Amino acid sequence: MELSMTEQGIVFLFSCVVGLFLGAFYDVFRIIRIAFNSKWLSVFFQDFIFCVFSAFTVILLVFYTNSGVVRWFSLLGCFMSFLLYHMTVGKAVMFMAKKIIDFIKRILNFIKSITVVPAKKLVILMAKLIKRFVLFIFAQIKAAKAAAYYNRQKNAAKRAALRGFDLYKPEKVPNKISRIVDAEIKKQTEENKAQEKEHIKSLKKPREYKKSSAKSQSLGSLNTLSSIKFK
Repeated sequence: MELSMTEQGIVFLFSCVVGLFLGAFYDVFRIIRIAFNSKWLSVFFQDFIFCVFSAFTVILLVFYTNSGVVRWFSLLGCFMSFLLYHMTVGKAVMFMAKKIIDFIKRILNFIKSITVVPAKKLVILMAKLIKRFVLFIFAQIKAAKAAAYYNRQKNAAKRAALRGFDLYKPEKVPNKISRIVDAEIKKQTEENKAQEKEHIKSLKKPREYKKSSAKSQSLGSLNTLSSIKFK
């Protein structure tokens, strides 16, 4: 289907508008890269999304303006408008975007320095204090358990010792038998004291001796000592 010059001009204008739109859309990804310091993998996915979106937009443009027939001037209009935007308005937009992003980053860094950094230090300090407190509590619990175990062992040893004494504890003697035994012990003590006194008197008493007979005296001096009899 042939187009008139007016229709071709309208298609070309639509193509230029689509190119400008794609240039502005691509600047969004460029601003995101500057703001968030995107890595190569993120840049790859951003470019892939832009290419898919651009192809879909161009296909819609061709179907809307020329019933699906691709015209070279429509593609040229998209490319030229995109490149023109990128070389003129795009540079101004990116320059302003960088300034705005730097200003916002400075504000955020200042807010971070007066809020997040002290809060982070406070959280770290609180975590250390809580850790020390928990360790102190566990140490006290451990010491209490050890003291309780020691006391249990000590009390068990005491009870075992008392049970041992109870096993060998003599039975209580009746009062009547106790009095009889005390009387016998007293009597035996008095008898022992009397015997001791008599023995002491017998030791202090001088010894006496007598001659057996006159005949034995005549036997000589050797028989004199043998004839002595002690009482």
